[in-house]
Amino acid sequence: MSKIAPHDSAKRTLRERVAEIEWQYWIARLVPMLYVTVLTLILPKILTQSFVVSELGITPEQKVHQHLRAISIKVIAHGERIGSGVLLKRHHQVYTVITNAHVVQASSAPYQLQTHDGQVYAAALIAPPSGQNRDLSILRFQSHQRSYPTAKLATTVPKVGDRVWSAGFPTGGNDKVDRNLKDLEKAPWGLDTIDGQISQVLPVAIAGGYRIGFDGAIRKGMSGGPVVDRSGRLIGINGVHANPLWDIPEILENGSTASDELKEQIHNASWAIPIEYILDHTRL
Repeated sequence: MSKIAPHDSAKRTLRERVAEIEWQYWIARLVPMLYVTVLTLILPKILTQSFVVSELGITPEQKVHQHLRAISIKVIAHGERIGSGVLLKRHHQVYTVITNAHVVQASSAPYQLQTHDGQVYAAALIAPPSGQNRDLSILRFQSHQRSYPTAKLATTVPKVGDRVWSAGFPTGGNDKVDRNLKDLEKAPWGLDTIDGQISQVLPVAIAGGYRIGFDGAIRKGMSGGPVVDRSGRLIGINGVHANPLWDIPEILENGSTASDELKEQIHNASWAIPIEYILDHTRL
């Protein structure tokens, strides 16, 4: 009786098993490698991109400009734009706007304030705290129908070299604003935004409260406008531009006269009143 040769299916099964083990081995090696690659190379790029470009597809710098536009205010008296201001605070329907004292002193009541959406509101001038002699004034208005964002406030003292943006409404060909409210609302917005860098943070402020010097070339009409850091936080308000033709500030708040070196630095820089003085003035 002849013997039956064993079928080679058992051998093929062994080969298949070996191949399967090898395949599992390489999967076990490659998957962790891919996982590490995603974590270390690809994911950080995605996260970085998501921080650089917001959900609206704009850069952080564009967001700063948008915020400046939203919080900047035109100060108007008798149909004429007299300066700039900042939306500082809201309490129910009442908004507090900070500007320079020399802005409101350039004219007289009644004052009006124009927001970025073209609306014009009657403004009340608020008396300053007793003993206050800084170049600051408070205006308030009510808005029952519309809501406006207010400034984000800085909580740290800026440093020399920090990048800042200042904004306001420079004096130009459209200084006059028609007294008719409908025409006022149609007036060009005209906000100017200037990129700069802090050059001075004085230990003793110049008279009026000016302590932050920066190289942004602000112009007449931008007084009272915001100065913000790279996160859009308010660090101060404009008030003195570089190389003024008159009213050159040389006296410090403690009554002393600036040295010749400091005088030159004062003349060559634009100046802002810092946020801590603003908060003290408005008692926020």
